[in-house]
Amino acid sequence: MAFAQRVMRSWPRVFAAMAIGAIALTVTSVSSSASTKIPLSNSFGYKYGYAAAKAELPKLYAGTNTAVNTTSRPAAKNKSVFIISSGQASISSSIPSDAAMAAAQAIGWKVTILDGKLQPSTYGGLVDQAIADGANGIILDAIDCNQVKGPLEQAKAKHIVVVPIYAYDCNDPTEQAGPPLYSAVVNTDNIPDKNLGAFAESYGRGQADYVIAKSQNKARVLVLNDTEFTVLKYTAAGFDDQIAHSGGSKVVATLNFLSADLGSKLQQEIQAELLKYPSINWIKSPYTYATELGVVPALASQPKGKYSVMGGEGFQPELADIKTGTVTAAMAISSQWEGWASIDAMNSVFTHKTVYPSGIGWELVDATHNLPANDNLVPKQNFQAAYEKAWGVKG
Repeated sequence: MAFAQRVMRSWPRVFAAMAIGAIALTVTSVSSSASTKIPLSNSFGYKYGYAAAKAELPKLYAGTNTAVNTTSRPAAKNKSVFIISSGQASISSSIPSDAAMAAAQAIGWKVTILDGKLQPSTYGGLVDQAIADGANGIILDAIDCNQVKGPLEQAKAKHIVVVPIYAYDCNDPTEQAGPPLYSAVVNTDNIPDKNLGAFAESYGRGQADYVIAKSQNKARVLVLNDTEFTVLKYTAAGFDDQIAHSGGSKVVATLNFLSADLGSKLQQEIQAELLKYPSINWIKSPYTYATELGVVPALASQPKGKYSVMGGEGFQPELADIKTGTVTAAMAISSQWEGWASIDAMNSVFTHKTVYPSGIGWELVDATHNLPANDNLVPKQNFQAAYEKAWGVKG
């Protein structure tokens, strides 16, 4: 996967660029005892408590990925697609955006990436730019509908296909910003109701079960959450609910922040929370960049092992930190796969077909399970080959 390798090689430069960019906005972080209340469904059927959490671990280690549906679905021809990334400086956005670009090229479309540079004020203008430049399709990477509602209404009026990556439509219960404006979403077929909120919620529940089991249900958790992204609201809510019903572990505090806080500001606020709540023994990170720019440096002066850390998406830097013992575990989800699945969903809309099951799930990684030698976890299925075969472009 050349695009992932490029990102990993450039990680030190990206890290520095993000640290410099972290002063772009001024925000206030808030400490509270629980995250935003949102509708919960528990579609995976997680049970509560210590015994249930221990019983869940083998399933989490085995992973929830299934196979890409390989039904033949020929590629639409002569399409121009724009991928709008919330910020290519962040590995959490660059990997899925680059993957979607690779998939669009494989399927035979003209493709352009527009970089939001982690500045939400730019997102609407980039959608306008894509429309003006003749887009047939737009991929929104970590940009929720409510952030670009007006431009998306224009896109819908022009019959431009819009598909999100890790983003939520305007009719999502947490947003209530109006009627839906996305054309389709990735089919997360291993969630019974194919609900994106339930998918993220279940991810958070799995993280919580690991924390409960690993701590022998004695975890006192500081939850970090970036409130810009709806997906993280669901993840945190699932985590919080699972912990709240554990009968032993507790969320002591929630530190809300924005992307602009990444760097010294977030580090200092984490350290302040640890001083304020000395009972904390676990930290939950929302994504890899927060782990690397916030949690890891915040703990650098602490005795090794004093705090356990549940990482984010399980990208290469976090897996390397698991190997060194700086991070305890991560629920790895393939954002490359998500990028390819978004192009498959878009192709289904172009060709008036159903959106086929993607098979995307996650697997738990810690020092003794699923940790790859090169710190880069690759799904067992060759999803790229499966999509190319289904599209009739290779094999």
